Amino acid sequence: MKEINAMGLLCPRPVILAKKLIKEESPKDFCVLVDNEIATENLAKMADHLGYKTKTSKEDKTYRVAFEKVKDIEAEDKPQEDEFIVVFSSDRLGLGDEDFSKKLLEGFLYSLPEKESLPTYVVLYNYGVRLSTLNENTVSDLKKLEEKGTTVLSCGLCLNNYGLKDSLKVGQITNMDNIVDLQIKYKVVKPC
Repeated sequence: MKEINAMGLLCPRPVILAKKLIKEESPKDFCVLVDNEIATENLAKMADHLGYKTKTSKEDKTYRVAFEKVKDIEAEDKPQEDEFIVVFSSDRLGLGDEDFSKKLLEGFLYSLPEKESLPTYVVLYNYGVRLSTLNENTVSDLKKLEEKGTTVLSCGLCLNNYGLKDSLKVGQITNMDNIVDLQIKYKVVKPC
């Protein structure tokens, strides 16, 4: 079985290495060695999208993520012309007074679920992950979006960096490789 040693590599490097192997060789099975739990979660999510299942084991400080191909995946569907994503890298809207900038962002998120055209995804990274964890007003509005079909994604590395991984109140954890893929694939609305 082919093995990828991704020990010491931060997100999204282990995911990128695994995706590259899948793209180039489409192996029936392989494994990736990593040294953190977030990497195992990101690898499992990526595997599911690419037709693999994973099994993770841990010995000392080494996680072994074993991949097994379960189905062939057709080429990804292209988004509809009117599909878009909204990306937040901050818990503020624009520059200026901090409290006022946070209120502006809350107003943006309050208004978004009321629109006729809704984002396919809301992507949160850096301080943007505070919107899915700490701010009850934005958590509530993100939940409204989820109820209407929007997928809310928060960067796992960012949640971990700010000590917020256990505080996630809405949406799912994702990784930077997926965030890059979404920004390439969809029209991006990034409030500044």
